[in-house]
Amino acid sequence: MDDDHDYGCDRGGPLRTEADRLLQAKYHQKERDRNKRDMLSRIVDVLDDVAPQHRPRPHHLADVASFYGVHPRAVLTVLRRHREEFESDGWRQSDPHRRRFDYWPDEAVVRAGLLLDRSTVADQLRHLLGQGTVPLVYSLSDARINQCHRLYRKALGVVGDVHDRSPDELWHSLQQTDRYELMALVVALAALIDDEKPSPGGWLRRLSTPTGKRKDGSIRRGLALLIPMRQNTDERRQPRPGVALDCAEAAVDSAVAQ
Repeated sequence: MDDDHDYGCDRGGPLRTEADRLLQAKYHQKERDRNKRDMLSRIVDVLDDVAPQHRPRPHHLADVASFYGVHPRAVLTVLRRHREEFESDGWRQSDPHRRRFDYWPDEAVVRAGLLLDRSTVADQLRHLLGQGTVPLVYSLSDARINQCHRLYRKALGVVGDVHDRSPDELWHSLQQTDRYELMALVVALAALIDDEKPSPGGWLRRLSTPTGKRKDGSIRRGLALLIPMRQNTDERRQPRPGVALDCAEAAVDSAVAQ
């Protein structure tokens, strides 16, 4: 009986131990991960969305490392561990056009981004492909503390500008501010408000009524006087997770429909 059972296991029959089941589950998970990377690596347009400073797409190991902001050894590590996958993308040890370099097609560059650790560009690529969120990093280093001091001074400047400058001047100034700095200013300004004090919107109420009496105004009207309507050019939000994957799937659906 035991001999028959052992033979069945060797031939793909019932698994004998929990360790066998775990090993098989790990194997199938690796296969699913590989299949997912095979699908996502074809969405090569995502490289243009994450390219640092609009760099051209890289096609050699050193350029791939520079593109993702990592040491070439990190790229070599994922290449060695998943060489068969990269070769299926078209990676070659020698570039047919340039003898001294290897060759990385776009699919291999995307795959590298799916596998690399400690790369903000790779994090962004995975975010756009629906494979994770962009991690947030906090620091109390001296350099970071000095940056936050400048941010605090700028937040105080915005407070003064709201009271002293015209809304048009302030808004045009903020339109020249990048998205990260705007988000940081929002947090800094909110942190400056003591939420335990009653009626933090008193100045807005006074602003919103010609009489200057707070009881005749409202916070909502005051904000409406300070914040202009949304324009098409104001779209500066972080792309939602998986937006690149959704665009690629929509393009395939459109092609099939035609």
